[in-house]
This record gives sequence, C-alpha cells and structure tokens, in this order.
Amino acid sequence: MTKAEPRPPSWSSRPYTDGDDDEVLALFTEPDFHYRTDQPDTRPAWEIRRLLGDDTRVLLAEGRVTGLYAVSGEGADHGCHYLLALRLKSSAPDSWWLDAYREILRAARWRHEIVRLSTRFGEYDARGLRIAGRLGLVREGTLTGVTARDGQRHGQVFFSQIWTPAS
Repeated sequence: MTKAEPRPPSWSSRPYTDGDDDEVLALFTEPDFHYRTDQPDTRPAWEIRRLLGDDTRVLLAEGRVTGLYAVSGEGADHGCHYLLALRLKSSAPDSWWLDAYREILRAARWRHEIVRLSTRFGEYDARGLRIAGRLGLVREGTLTGVTARDGQRHGQVFFSQIWTPAS
C-alpha cells in the first residue's frame, strides 16, 4: 500500500521583491533547488538574485513561500512558444508539483496563446525527471555534457507540451 500524498494547497503567486529575500535565499540552500542553476547551494546571494530576473514569481502554498517559477517567451520568431522554469522546495510532495504546474499553466494560457510550453531538467535531477514523466510531458531530447557536477559532465533534458494553434 502506498502512502497517500497530501491534498494540494491553495496556490497563489506574486512577483519577487526584496521583502521575499530571506525566504527565497533559503530555498537555494537546498542542494536540489535547481531554479536556473545546477548547483544552488554553492551560489552566493548576489548571484542568486541575478538568477531570479524580472520574470520570477514567488509561488505560495496556503500563503507560505514554497517555490519559484517563471514563464518566458522562447525565441522572438516563435510567438506562442514559452519556457517554464519551476522549482518547489524539497519538502513539497510530488502531488504539489503536479498541481502547481497545472495552476501555472492554466493562468499562463489565460493570459497568452500557448502552442508549445517547454521545460528543462538536468540529467542528474532525478526529481525533475520524475515530475516531467508524471506530468506526461514529451521528452524531446538531451543536450549532452553542458554542465559539470560531482566531477562528471551532465546533459540538459528538454520536455514539452504542445497544443493546436487557435484558428
């Protein structure tokens, strides 16, 4: 018998501000908080702030900081193609990841026509790869050897979800 995962929380988000600094920097102390970096727990605070960018949103579960995400246009020539960067803290169960993805996607599709949404996980990121599989994302391929971690070279695995363009 498998242990039931907790019910998904009520989600909300807001743009990252200086007031979120302590809680957001604490997320990066987790060695598997791969939000725009392959080695989060080795980054100084100034470098983490640079990773966040203007498009980062703080993801809240029941009003508590639980992760970060950004949805950004991918390629100026591809008007309906977007890239999702998403990471939840390590204590968040997989079911929360699935629910957060669906909520973020629903909100993004309400604001934009999305034909293709892509996301990427490092080959070393067992949790990210598992989440992509559970979401049913299409594995498009791997760009090999783009990062060094634990004395080895690792690739970046590309996933996507595609919709028919509006007529």
